[in-house]
Amino acid sequence: MNPTPQKDLARKQPPKWLLNTLTALVGVLTLALGIGWIVYKWVVDLEIPYFAIPLVMCVPVIVAVAFRNMWD
Repeated sequence: MNPTPQKDLARKQPPKWLLNTLTALVGVLTLALGIGWIVYKWVVDLEIPYFAIPLVMCVPVIVAVAFRNMWD
């Protein structure tokens, strides 16, 4: 019995155009959720959480990179 080579067990990577599109969509969706949370807090608490503004700008990039690295 021959052991299966590691190449056969590896996940098949989707096409680059699909991966790029999905990565951009994940980043934009995360940004929209963050902006929505800031607007919600502003309306409900009548105060903008200033500490969260840099996080809302940085977290979508981190999420998109993490999503992209799932396929590498």
